[in-house]
Amino acid sequence: MKLSKELKYNLLIVALLILLDFGWDFFTSSNKLPIKYSLLFTLTFSISFFTVYFVNYYYLLPRLFNTKKYILFGASVIFMVFVFAGIRFLLEEVLSPILFNINNYNINDQSIIFAYFFDSFIFSFKASLYSTLVYLFFRYRENKNKLHLLEIKHQQAQLTTLKSQISPHFLFNVLNGFYIELYDEQPETANDILKLSHLLRYVTYETSENFVLLEKEIQFLNDYLHFFKRRYESNFYVSLTINGNPKSYKIPSLILINFIENVCKHGVINNPNKPANINITIDDISLVVTTENHTNTSEKYMEIGIGTKNVRKRLEVLYNDNFSLTFQQSNNIFNTYLQFPL
Repeated sequence: MKLSKELKYNLLIVALLILLDFGWDFFTSSNKLPIKYSLLFTLTFSISFFTVYFVNYYYLLPRLFNTKKYILFGASVIFMVFVFAGIRFLLEEVLSPILFNINNYNINDQSIIFAYFFDSFIFSFKASLYSTLVYLFFRYRENKNKLHLLEIKHQQAQLTTLKSQISPHFLFNVLNGFYIELYDEQPETANDILKLSHLLRYVTYETSENFVLLEKEIQFLNDYLHFFKRRYESNFYVSLTINGNPKSYKIPSLILINFIENVCKHGVINNPNKPANINITIDDISLVVTTENHTNTSEKYMEIGIGTKNVRKRLEVLYNDNFSLTFQQSNNIFNTYLQFPL
């Protein structure tokens, strides 16, 4: 079985820590044991240290620390002191006398017992501390690599978009020419061309960065909805409500359009008795987006499409577990809830 690079590093770190402790004890201790017994008790110490280190690294940190259960994590680390002491006691004070006729401590001496548990506390704390630091280091590198990959994919997507267009700058000039020509005689058509130009310019240029101004993203959504209003004329019943001030907040580019598209393409939007509602709430901490719309009974409404999967992946890379994205469908009413920090 091939060991992962992360596991190899951990094994090397544990080996070095144990070697340093053994060397320090061997060269500084005034009460030296024969080398074979020193090696024996180093082995028992190593088993205890190894157990605490890897239980903390592969079980406690991912399941408790990563999920922000800090109190339970702290209690578990304290519990590992007793695990460390228990393993050492079993190996050094129970099995070793039976197998080798020697033990590490005089367990009849109360002061020795205190020193025994104090040693166990120090070494188990070191095992927990070092494993936590190494774990945080690897998670930091992992998140940094994810962000780097996300940036590369984002740039590749932008490059693909640019290549698929025939001279965007030329296209914008043509649209601007149409706008000027139609402005006096057909102002509504001219306004449509202007909004189309805004949409294309935003997608082509503004979204080249991972994060964009929330205010511009909201304007993009309004321009997008404008064309549905033109299509359905007076039979378009979708409301976009903004609660709060966008200020200078930034959000991931094009992160919201997928939910607006789902409402307009798959929901009922032309029935005054079944209006669709999109709400964006902004505060100093987070952005909350909710959508509610009726679904067409003839259409299989799927929330787990490619667009939604891509949105979730981007949120996971950018915010880890610090976001919420849920879907709910009941009685032909579909609800979306999205929340992430600002």
